Amino acid sequence: MHLGTTIILAASAHATVLTFDLDPDIPNYGDIPGSYGDNVSAASDAVGTYLMGNGYTPNVTTEYRTWQISTDTVAYNNLDFWHDSYGDLSKVAFSVTSSDHFAEITLVPEPGWAIRLNSFDMAGYPVTDHPNSQVRILDGTSNTILVDYSPVTILGSGGTHSTFTPGLTHNGPISIRFGYNDWNVGIDNINFDQVTAVPEPETYAMLLVGLGLIGFMARRRKQSV
Repeated sequence: MHLGTTIILAASAHATVLTFDLDPDIPNYGDIPGSYGDNVSAASDAVGTYLMGNGYTPNVTTEYRTWQISTDTVAYNNLDFWHDSYGDLSKVAFSVTSSDHFAEITLVPEPGWAIRLNSFDMAGYPVTDHPNSQVRILDGTSNTILVDYSPVTILGSGGTHSTFTPGLTHNGPISIRFGYNDWNVGIDNINFDQVTAVPEPETYAMLLVGLGLIGFMARRRKQSV
């Protein structure tokens, strides 16, 4: 189900894939570094490695959070890391705690840029399907739901995983919230682009009004002369 999807025509695409291949490696339950995925301009940086989609994303930063459901507040400003057994995925991000919490990853573009979320993978632990999971994509500023896949069965049994392909382009920050009371759902291979932001229709309308006013004033001055 799609709710209020933002479609923006854009150019100058670049893409990064977050694989959560960290360097140095961290143990299970370790905190994913908050800077992993920030301003990616090469296949590796001081915190880990990435796959290149259409290019890289030097004008995007990442934020990781674990939300408490009952209070609708941020409980932890990070997500945890796990090596294997989330279906056939390896090195995934998941919620810091289980009961009454869900995980969130937010992609934040610098001014003049927008985010296109191409795809991401999710799987259940331990190599198990997880029915009735919740996966949502939100406006990272207003928390408005842009795409809602819930409820959905996250695959994992038999060494499988689920792939989501929203193909969503959005001005401003964009968040992926998932798991929702289930830390045995992990995320991997987040493929996103940074694209040149295009003004919303309201901005074009204001521009046209401004141009019209300039033309009106120019005609007034000409008539006065």
